[in-house]
Amino acid sequence: MTSEHHLTLGALYREMRAGLGDAGRVRVTLEFQQRTIAVAADGAAEPAYIVLETVLEYDDRVLDRAQVGLLGSGPPMRFMVARNGDGYAYTLDGGSRWGRLDTHPRIFSLEDFEAELGEITVEDATFDVLTGVRIGEVAPVSEPLPDADPAGVPERFVDALDVSLDRAAFLRLLRVFSADAGEDLEEAPLLDAFSVSLEAAEDVSLQYWWSLSETGFAAAGVPVRVRCSVSIRVAALSDAESTSVSLDEGLPDVADLDGVWGILRRAPAASEPEPGPAGER
Repeated sequence: MTSEHHLTLGALYREMRAGLGDAGRVRVTLEFQQRTIAVAADGAAEPAYIVLETVLEYDDRVLDRAQVGLLGSGPPMRFMVARNGDGYAYTLDGGSRWGRLDTHPRIFSLEDFEAELGEITVEDATFDVLTGVRIGEVAPVSEPLPDADPAGVPERFVDALDVSLDRAAFLRLLRVFSADAGEDLEEAPLLDAFSVSLEAAEDVSLQYWWSLSETGFAAAGVPVRVRCSVSIRVAALSDAESTSVSLDEGLPDVADLDGVWGILRRAPAASEPEPGPAGER
């Protein structure tokens, strides 16, 4: 390529996503995990750790469900948010009791994310071109001969891409989710390693992970290792029935997601499921 034209992660993503159907109606599943480990202090039996796990599901660019969990050396804290008619509800016990969430969470924008991918320059990309039948399709009765009608030849398609980015390009990718990756590369986190890949089957999946080592607790001088991973899957949206939950008037109305975290911090025991049948979904 000439110096005026560069391969971008957005171009690769659009090529992999082509053929999903109506690009305006898609189902997006986003999974994020951050694992933080503090090196064991003197006399400690094992290092302390914290794991933050988040799963988001969007139907036609509207948040359908979100699950957030904070696990580690202390008591676990979990909550879930789900659509409830024209609004949203939250639960702290896995779905037995639901409270009203007085907001429409906007955590992730597919349009903004795809636009950002178009600004990320790719150094190199290694891909696999497969000949055969995609997962979920019916295989041909017999293998066509080499000189057979081209219409009878199994489809050739790109299944996976390993993408090489430089540090600056990867830090730009992190800005979509990470407040730690700023414009100033001198103040950006020191990456130990990072990786990006794309896969295509029934959906298109963009996966990337990174790790870094920092002295996170500077006052105590405790070395900390952090590893994060993101998976974003985009698939054609299938018709699904709308669901609703039964609100428990004994739970307070909450204005935003920070309010849900506030309940968990004040009453850690609320994150533990209570005995009894699961609530209506």
